Amino acid sequence: MKTKTIKDFFNYAIGDLFVKGFLFISLPLLSRVMNPIEYGKLSLVNSAIMILYVFMSLNTQNAIMNRFMKDEGDFSGYLGSVIIGLLPFQILLMLLSPLYVGYLSPLLGINVSDLYWVLSICFLLSYIYIYTSYLQGARKSREFVKINVISKICEILFIFTFAFLLKNNQYLSKIYAQAIINIILSVYVVCQFRKIAVFRFNKAYFISAVLFSAPLIFHVLSNSLLSQADRLIINSLLGTFEAGIYSFAYNLGMCIIVVVMAWNSSWQPKLYALIKNGEFDKIKKTTAASTFFIFMSSSFAMLFSKELVMLFAGKEYYSGIKIIPIIIIGNALIHNYLTYVNFVFYEKKSMLISIGTIAALVANIGLNYILIPVIGIDGAAWATVASYFLLALFHYSIARVFLDINVISINLLFKFTIGLISIYFINSYIELMATSISILIRLSIVIIMSYFFINRKMYLWFKD
Repeated sequence: MKTKTIKDFFNYAIGDLFVKGFLFISLPLLSRVMNPIEYGKLSLVNSAIMILYVFMSLNTQNAIMNRFMKDEGDFSGYLGSVIIGLLPFQILLMLLSPLYVGYLSPLLGINVSDLYWVLSICFLLSYIYIYTSYLQGARKSREFVKINVISKICEILFIFTFAFLLKNNQYLSKIYAQAIINIILSVYVVCQFRKIAVFRFNKAYFISAVLFSAPLIFHVLSNSLLSQADRLIINSLLGTFEAGIYSFAYNLGMCIIVVVMAWNSSWQPKLYALIKNGEFDKIKKTTAASTFFIFMSSSFAMLFSKELVMLFAGKEYYSGIKIIPIIIIGNALIHNYLTYVNFVFYEKKSMLISIGTIAALVANIGLNYILIPVIGIDGAAWATVASYFLLALFHYSIARVFLDINVISINLLFKFTIGLISIYFINSYIELMATSISILIRLSIVIIMSYFFINRKMYLWFKD
């Protein structure tokens, strides 16, 4: 099990690093092809896809993965019933779209015509994500990575192709690219469904899936809005140019998500097995080690974030340099949130999960409206940190108070957050020094932390 988890982690990590690495290489070209306004519009389209997908899919991909990992039997019939039940709902939603697109368009900051494209993309993504969730639950990490790498790289190549060809509205390159890739990928997914699903509708299976997934719609939607609401608010308060700068900085600051999500994808199936067997000491030790690894990776990214921007961006994007370390802290805290919420997922307490995430979203929106008018996009970055800290805190509280689960202490969250904020202020002070001295000090910090990690000493700080 341990060997399989490590292999899965490296498969997910290497695949995601390859995709993100390709994206990072493409960023300087994209920032030179698109000005911040076009980049801002592209990010708003992406936000709309992430938000509306949750409604279009009824969040059923989570039910599929949970069903497979808990091994409750007749997975093929369950999968087929979910697909058959989901399709008529989506067709009805598309037919009724003229009644609501006019209201959604200004809220999402995109044109009505673009919104129809977004809905079509979300329709296709529903079945693609159901299949990839099955792959994660079945621990078929290699196939998952192949699909992810090929589709994302092809999408990026199409984005550049259309961006070069379009003289106006270059942001549409995102829509055209994703539509083409999703159509091709959907054909492949349908072929795979025919091999693993039994297409006989079982009403009980579909109701069971909806009862699990529907309450999580608010959770998934809130999670999406936690990472996207700041861009929508910046666009509303400061304009598309500032939204473009922030989106560019946020995309670079998401580099740590590669490590966080790769670990969770490989760890979650094993965690379920350890919980089932009552092996809580192993859970604590593994969590302490993984938390230090995320802490170390985040620290490295923060220390060299300035050089990252100067390498990958045009000069008109340099104003985003100062917020990248803050965004890294916020995204790193997703690891703590997942550490706590995985226990609640295991207990299938969907509504409790949604309540905690909605509370964090409300805090995020409030903080954005308070801070952005005062300190600009810096306020959005700090609102992200506070929101993800609260997200982790809320889900720890839910597990502790409502489910009486206290496997991972709250001290983990406080130590992790204090440590990363300390690195942020240390880095801010170091950057005031001469360039050669600054680089030397930062490299020294990297070497020292690597030594402690290799010798398995510093991770003890995250143990209870």
